[in-house]
Amino acid sequence: MKSNRKSIYIGTVCLEPTRWGSRQPSLAVSDWLKRFEADGFDGVELWEFHYLAADEAEQERLVAAAAPVAIYNSYVGFADEDAEARAKVAEAIARLRAKAVKYNLGGDATKLDEYRRNLLAWAEQVSPSCRLLCECHPGTVLENVEDAVAFFKDLDPERFGVIAHVSGDAEVLKPWFVGFHGRVQHLHVQMRGPESDPTVPENRPPFDACFDVAKAHGYQGSVAIEFSRGVGRDEDMETIYRNACADLAYCREALGC
Repeated sequence: MKSNRKSIYIGTVCLEPTRWGSRQPSLAVSDWLKRFEADGFDGVELWEFHYLAADEAEQERLVAAAAPVAIYNSYVGFADEDAEARAKVAEAIARLRAKAVKYNLGGDATKLDEYRRNLLAWAEQVSPSCRLLCECHPGTVLENVEDAVAFFKDLDPERFGVIAHVSGDAEVLKPWFVGFHGRVQHLHVQMRGPESDPTVPENRPPFDACFDVAKAHGYQGSVAIEFSRGVGRDEDMETIYRNACADLAYCREALGC
């Protein structure tokens, strides 16, 4: 019988208070790996700066424990001048043996062809076993479903996947599944406000509806807890992590896995 279990990862960006500031890591992810596993996460979506900005000893610890690094969360650019940075990220992905990399294209529509050319060249640098997952983030050239569908139309849907966001609005999520017919390979879950607390049944409906959309389209991909309650306030890492664990349990229930 085919297992319905889906991999659910902890996004290390969720726990990092410097994510929108200095981007200098304040935690060593290697110290958390056993705890993540014990609490039921299937691995990590590793915030890029938890590797690139870490000291050599921490990098080596992450490399030695590479199995939990399922997705490398990159902020690398795709303009011509970003070539050196892309090579550095490709090297990091290879060392960590990441199964996939999250990326975004830039926001300059006049550079769309440049971004595409560099993305395809970068795909040749990255291990062929590593899937390239575009987040299609607001503010980038692929934030609209129609533009993203056109961009990826002739590219291998297994190698070039996309990420969709579960943030409480099923009507925003649905077009990504409808437009891509299976190219959605990963979900970023953001249950940030008190009103989204998954431990309170009456606060679940918007997120239940999102997961209903995913299930209705036969979603078989992975999930990452990207942000949870407490992020963006007076952040307490332990509180945010407990909330992320509650989100993990809810996602398993909602997806039936």
